[in-house]
Amino acid sequence: MNRIPTATPIEPTQPPIVRTVKSVIMKVSVLLTAALLIGSNAFAADTLSTNVTKATVFLSGAQVFRESSNMNIKKGVNEVIIKDVSPNLNPKNIQASALGNFLILDVQYQTEYVPPSAVEPTIVPEKIQKEINWLNDSILFISFEKERISAKLHNLNEEKRMITENQLIKSGGISDTLPEFKEVVTFYREKLDEINELIYVWKKKQHLLAARENKFRIRLNKLQNYARNTGQPSRPAKTRHHILVTTYSDVSTYGKIGVNYLVTNAGWIPAYDLRAQNTTDPMTITYKADVYQSTGEDWDKVKLTLSTYNQNVFAQKPTIGIWRLDYTINKPRINPTTGSVEKISVQATQNFYSQEEAESARRDMSNEALKDNKEITFNQQLISIQNMAEINQNFSNVEFNVKLPYTIKADGTHKLMVVTSDKMDADYLHYMLPRVNKNAFLIAKIGDWENLSLLPGEANIYFKQTIVGNTYLDPQILTDTMEVTLGKDEGIISRRKKINEEQKKGILSKNIVKTYTFQIVVKNTSRAAIDLTVEDQIPITKNEDITIKLEDGGGATLDKDSGRLTWDVQMKPGEEKVIEFSYSIEHEKNKPVS
Repeated sequence: MNRIPTATPIEPTQPPIVRTVKSVIMKVSVLLTAALLIGSNAFAADTLSTNVTKATVFLSGAQVFRESSNMNIKKGVNEVIIKDVSPNLNPKNIQASALGNFLILDVQYQTEYVPPSAVEPTIVPEKIQKEINWLNDSILFISFEKERISAKLHNLNEEKRMITENQLIKSGGISDTLPEFKEVVTFYREKLDEINELIYVWKKKQHLLAARENKFRIRLNKLQNYARNTGQPSRPAKTRHHILVTTYSDVSTYGKIGVNYLVTNAGWIPAYDLRAQNTTDPMTITYKADVYQSTGEDWDKVKLTLSTYNQNVFAQKPTIGIWRLDYTINKPRINPTTGSVEKISVQATQNFYSQEEAESARRDMSNEALKDNKEITFNQQLISIQNMAEINQNFSNVEFNVKLPYTIKADGTHKLMVVTSDKMDADYLHYMLPRVNKNAFLIAKIGDWENLSLLPGEANIYFKQTIVGNTYLDPQILTDTMEVTLGKDEGIISRRKKINEEQKKGILSKNIVKTYTFQIVVKNTSRAAIDLTVEDQIPITKNEDITIKLEDGGGATLDKDSGRLTWDVQMKPGEEKVIEFSYSIEHEKNKPVS
């Protein structure tokens, strides 16, 4: 290793001020010389072993922190390589820190090409090789025996053919006396029986030999396949990713090196559990996180921080643009269920000169609740058993410091974890729409939900330890009160029917007036008193030739813009209540309405 040249010693006779100036010049020269040597090949880089100790996971992306163990920092300028980091890191965002009495002079991102490896020679175990040799010899001897049996069968068949084709029988060349004929026939019969018996014996041996050969060949194929696979397979070429850190120290010392970098292919998805045990206790909201990463490096027992910060936004001073308001022109939309034209609302739109101006204004609007840019204090009553994270909030960004370490493999598998759990006061009431469903639905209204720092996400709803449904929480569109449906209450039932319909002429002879009367019967079959909201409706119209009038609302509140009728009733256990309302429609008798 090259040494940094030292300055000439100062003469004792020189004044103190000269010695001080020269000492400063010497230190500056040392640092300048060290800086000039960065990137040169004069220093051999040492390999540094590091582990991922923590990670800050954003909604998209993550910041990974690695730290080495306590190591010897050599005197002078040295280079160390942190090997096999994530291939998905951003080289522009690599940072290094020195934990000790030394300096970090430079941090560089490097790649290393690893060529493919050759196949190692196959080494077959001695026992397997002996069996392979024995099988080969056995199959060879079996082939010899098969040839001998085939020759035997050939000879026997030829002998049989010669006997059956003997000319003495065909030409009558022998004496045709009866005793002689019988003697010849007996000879042929005995000889043919003997030959056939021998053919049967040799064919049986041939069959058994073929079966034995087949068994040996199957075993031999298995052993040969095993022998071929005992060699190490070749590894394809790959690229390794490293971080080169250059350090400087005046003396040999000890310390640690930490690096951190941003990676893609990671993130977390918020999810929630809303739980209510009964209609008197507060509701529990459990904040969960579905964390995933496929960064190319496993996170083993890593301390996690979940952040809502958008790390892709540049930290630049925002600029104010021009805010224009105009009417949004929308085409009428047809409701696929009812076939009616949906109501079109006039919306205010914003036009900006640039994307940066749009992002700046969007952030400003999202922070309207932050007065004078003061830091928000996040006060919560946390549940000690279920709270798995500490929460830090600054402006619109929230960080959840997860208390337990987690292991997340780099295969994209999602890891679901509980972040925190809070109890929120809720008002419980029953809602009923008899014209659609005869049963009531239990509703929970939650206030002050803004303090929960919710993000858009799916939520499972539980009531009495039973899942009753799911919903989607979107804080951007929620009102001051969050309304959650806890499911159908079979104990509250209703019956709705039309009890009267009258028709008469109007003031003008060409008009008719139809009056409809409906009755709703509600019964509380449960053992608890309830607050119940019952809704129904009457039709509305924009046609000036049609007149709709609520004749008797039965104590309901009428929303004239929507025609909604609302009754707020209190019901005791086992109580039954009857609600009646009527309305009239006046229109031309020759023009039906619908």
